[in-house]
Amino acid sequence: MRPLPLLAQVATLALATLVLAFALCFGIVLATPMPAPIRMSVREAVAAFDGQHSARFRVAPGDPPSCPRVAQVEAALAQAAHVRPPRVRACWLDTPGAGKASGNGQSVILIGERALLVDSDERGFQMRYGADARPGPDTSLPAFSAALRGQDGRWRTLTPVDQRLAGWRLRMIAAFAVAMALLALPVWFAARQLSKPIQRLARAAAASELDSGAGFPLDGPPELRAVGEAMNAMHARLASHARERVQAFAAIAHDLRTPLTALRIRAELVPGNERLRMIGDLDRMAAMIDQMLAYARAQAQPARLQAVNLEALVEAIAADRQSLGQEVAFVPGGADAHVQADADALHRAVDNLLDNALRFAGNARLAIELRADWANLHIDDDGPGIPEAQLPGITTPFRRLEDSRSRATGGVGLGLAIAERIAEAHGGMLVLANRRPRGLRVTLRLPRH
Repeated sequence: MRPLPLLAQVATLALATLVLAFALCFGIVLATPMPAPIRMSVREAVAAFDGQHSARFRVAPGDPPSCPRVAQVEAALAQAAHVRPPRVRACWLDTPGAGKASGNGQSVILIGERALLVDSDERGFQMRYGADARPGPDTSLPAFSAALRGQDGRWRTLTPVDQRLAGWRLRMIAAFAVAMALLALPVWFAARQLSKPIQRLARAAAASELDSGAGFPLDGPPELRAVGEAMNAMHARLASHARERVQAFAAIAHDLRTPLTALRIRAELVPGNERLRMIGDLDRMAAMIDQMLAYARAQAQPARLQAVNLEALVEAIAADRQSLGQEVAFVPGGADAHVQADADALHRAVDNLLDNALRFAGNARLAIELRADWANLHIDDDGPGIPEAQLPGITTPFRRLEDSRSRATGGVGLGLAIAERIAEAHGGMLVLANRRPRGLRVTLRLPRH
């Protein structure tokens, strides 16, 4: 069964997440009812004016409340505080649930602007209002604000502190946090499943090479399969263009050999010192053509891997260079440095790296460092090194540090590119780093297994 389109999968995930979130929120609201309304008594208000119940009430200097006065509560307050009624003010606060009685005993409920006094017990209840509905000091009243004038003529106001919503809010926040945590796991898992085909396609794109036969994955939603097919087609076109370019490159370099040979024969007939200069120039042109052909072979031919003793190969190359009078040093380590490699290609890579070191520094030192998974061939020199800003792109084909192409350092800028291409064909890499205080280290890193 083919997976749904990516748009349908994302829409389904978003819709399912919204439905689950709303269901959780609805269930939390239903399971967490609003707290009971504030109830207070005249005795508690008087005690608060005297400095008690400080956590439940806020008492502060100020003018009396401007809301409609409640004569019954003012009379009860004056009687409980043992003061004259003109020194007391009281008015109801607009609080939800003020129209509910509070169980057995005497309580006041508000219906509109009318206060009803309810006396209730196991046998039933009785309701009174008007002049007969005067509450007692312990009557359960809805929340009210009061003011008391002292002997000095200054007023103090009393307001109940609404502590109900603080705990309710904390419970709601905790419930929402738990719900979101429970919802996050399945949503994360679903999103991870959606992203897997994209990650596979990204990994394939990151590991893609022009000469690689591995294509891009064609699994997952239709949109990603279409992307994979388009990328495979693009990869095939690029690989075809690259092969045609390398083939044309090799053909041109090969065809130049014939006129160069004819020019060399004619140069041999030129008398005097001019003949030597012409032959030197022709030899350098032949060397450049050999480099171009070597680069084309490195691009086109796959590596023929076999067990190669890296230490023996490097020792033989160093000995050949020393026999030519070049300053090349190698100290064998005696360790097992066997790698799976193409011996001819590896020989060509080391030759190119030595040519660079000798051209710019006049000396080279080779050393093999074995790691658990890698065999590192270090080639150190005492030359000027490479400017740090130019290190990242120095292995680009035809890239040179200087543009003169002089007789001393002439070339086409393919030596490092060939060495890097050979290293990559073996599953390795070429690493360049400046040495301190002077010189360059080039490391040819090859896998040991």
